[in-house]
Amino acid sequence: MLSSCANQQVETKPTTSVDDVLSTKSEDTRSYAEVIAIPMVMSSLLDDKSTPRVGPKNAKKAVVVFFDYACGKCAQISKEMNKLIKENPDTEFIFKAYPSLKRDAKVANYATLVANEAYLQGGSELFLAYNKAVFSQRENSGRLTNEDVEHAAKRLGIKVDDNSLKQKAATEELETRKLGKLIGFHGPHAFIVLPTDLANMSAEQLESNTDKIYVISDKQTNSITDDYQEAAKWSASKIQTQLKSMK
Repeated sequence: MLSSCANQQVETKPTTSVDDVLSTKSEDTRSYAEVIAIPMVMSSLLDDKSTPRVGPKNAKKAVVVFFDYACGKCAQISKEMNKLIKENPDTEFIFKAYPSLKRDAKVANYATLVANEAYLQGGSELFLAYNKAVFSQRENSGRLTNEDVEHAAKRLGIKVDDNSLKQKAATEELETRKLGKLIGFHGPHAFIVLPTDLANMSAEQLESNTDKIYVISDKQTNSITDDYQEAAKWSASKIQTQLKSMK
């Protein structure tokens, strides 16, 4: 069996404003939704235009996917996300990378930086093509290398500064990973389903609408089953059910 993306207990360093909001709440007692409902967190989830996204810009519903290019379970989940994208053309799917520290994160970081370039250069279509190529390689070989990433980028015509991106991948933690840690996730294959109008709400309004934020945590996808494919199908089913329940 391919190695799983185990939960990672990593110290976070949120900004002071977030610290102030969460100062009276421990990670064990606060819900994910309470953190997501902090305006700066909500904005980072929904308004970051550099984050790869698929679907209509004026969508009323969004699915935020935290993933890891080096993760075998995420490779299976990617297939299910592609199905959900086709089945829900009115929904925006937003992809946030969360490389697990259980493995060497440099390759996953590099793959993510190239994915961002793919999105910036060719939009959602090029991003999805790259996404499929990289995850297919991960699934077929059981691992991912920088050479695999470079081959996918070259084949798809993605222009990248390899040396610069590799250096950044080796030395900097991804902002999307910091965001996932801040929310309370300890690894990838975590999901958030929510209405996009939350991005326009004040702090007080968000606090009153946390019930509209649906979360599948990495802990849930890790504990539901050891079978990657079944875990992926379970996650997709939960997401689809939630999307159907939203107006």
